[in-house]
Amino acid sequence: MLNLKSLTPVIILCIICLVMTGLVSLTFEATREERLRQEELAANENRQAMYPDAATFDVMAPVDGETWPDGLTEWTQALDASGQTIGHIIVGAKRGYAGFVPVMVAISPDGVVMSIRVLANEETPGLGKKVEQNSFAAQFSDQTADQLFSIEKNPVDAHAVDAISGATISSRAVTDAVNIAIQFFQTLEQEDR
Repeated sequence: MLNLKSLTPVIILCIICLVMTGLVSLTFEATREERLRQEELAANENRQAMYPDAATFDVMAPVDGETWPDGLTEWTQALDASGQTIGHIIVGAKRGYAGFVPVMVAISPDGVVMSIRVLANEETPGLGKKVEQNSFAAQFSDQTADQLFSIEKNPVDAHAVDAISGATISSRAVTDAVNIAIQFFQTLEQEDR
């Protein structure tokens, strides 16, 4: 027969674990709205950095029955004070070395990639995180959105990107995410939305 005295520490430990799990869950729920508000503020700051002249941003959603391509996470129209579209912000994400790498791409109405911004990700600090540097992102800026980008060693074509040494997987993830945005923009152009 088991001695109740020997089970007491196990029972106490189980009760402590249950109480702590409950407290963590309550804290998570209590801070949900604030976390969502902070995420929206960060998203708006990123959008405003892409289009500083925009008065508002209209976050679009798929129309009934419509689905977006895999990897496309957001489409936002940047609007001026009169409500005219001054650009598109399209977020694509592809798997990198340590997880998905979301990339915000600003494309002008006339089809020019204005800039890109690599968003929060889990890539390796010191290597994969180098894709966030302006020197890498600048390779995409001021290029037309009429063709896709590719990774090449010693690129000569405007749509060829020089991968970061030691971070080829992360570089390819960013390039593929930008290509998702470009393909979506090309679809918008065909539909003339």
